[in-house]
Amino acid sequence: MVANDQAPLAYFLDELPDGFDPSQAPNGAKEVAIARVRALDIPVWLGKRDQSGITPTQRSRDRYFIRIQVLEVRSGSAPVGKTYEIYFGEWGREMIYPLTPDQLARDYVVVMYSDPTDGKHRLVGFPVNSTQYRDWMTKRSEYWRSQYKK
Repeated sequence: MVANDQAPLAYFLDELPDGFDPSQAPNGAKEVAIARVRALDIPVWLGKRDQSGITPTQRSRDRYFIRIQVLEVRSGSAPVGKTYEIYFGEWGREMIYPLTPDQLARDYVVVMYSDPTDGKHRLVGFPVNSTQYRDWMTKRSEYWRSQYKK
């Protein structure tokens, strides 16, 4: 896990955790929807270039950006077939997200909302255990190593 002892977050899930209530979305969230989606591209890092350990003075609110397509709506309203530009990822917190070709080819359940402070669509993250995070890290590392062998 991470040094700050906060559980990693998953933004793209196989199923929602038992007992999830859409009212648990961030305060002020609008257009909250629970949907089955597919990622259209790998996530784009929104951080600035590494400056050898110097903490950035200005950074975006979110760590990643991704385009997703809505395949099915389970709750709320989001047009099926619509492509959304989605922001996600808390700074200082590890996370799980689709990255490898196998992961990008799968469907996921997400909780998305429109943030009234800036109008951007964001995802709700859900805590995962250290085993799930280590498994994801292993798959990510295997994928990256396979790319170097080409």
